[in-house]
Amino acid sequence: MINEAMRRLVSESSGDGAWAEIAERADAPETYAVMSYYDDAVTYALVGAASEVLGTPADELLRDFGHYWSTRVGPENYSDILGATGTDVVSVLSNLDEMHARLQSLYPGLRPPSFSVTGDGGGSVEVRYGSERTGLASFVVGLLEGLGDLYSTPASVEHLSSPTSAQPYDVFRVTLER
Repeated sequence: MINEAMRRLVSESSGDGAWAEIAERADAPETYAVMSYYDDAVTYALVGAASEVLGTPADELLRDFGHYWSTRVGPENYSDILGATGTDVVSVLSNLDEMHARLQSLYPGLRPPSFSVTGDGGGSVEVRYGSERTGLASFVVGLLEGLGDLYSTPASVEHLSSPTSAQPYDVFRVTLER
């Protein structure tokens, strides 16, 4: 799902030729079967190659991709599950682990991240993001900003801390404009 969505984003924004060059540099396929699993190394190689080909820092690409995932991929492919998760940014964030559990029934090999939310949602919340995958904080920033756009509640996101041995998760502050 991730690699195919990345292909769509790059093709829509930079053309099919750019994606073909990215796939070649990454020594990766040009297309991906949605129900198949690909090694995380393929995804990381695609991000690195996209950064080179498009002349854009990887963090910026990941942020854009997170936003695209929240505003396009999620609503287009998982509207039923997403709709059952909540009707606003805070309720969706609070129920992301439940949504991922539902997706695991469709994709048994899925190794989703974990999200937890603290705060009353009165203006800002803290989001804890844990994953076995590293280097995706910028993706999460874009994902959180995209959820704000999806629910017409603009969100500013600040990455407060990265994982450490004592704290195995990233922490973000999401401030919602009401």
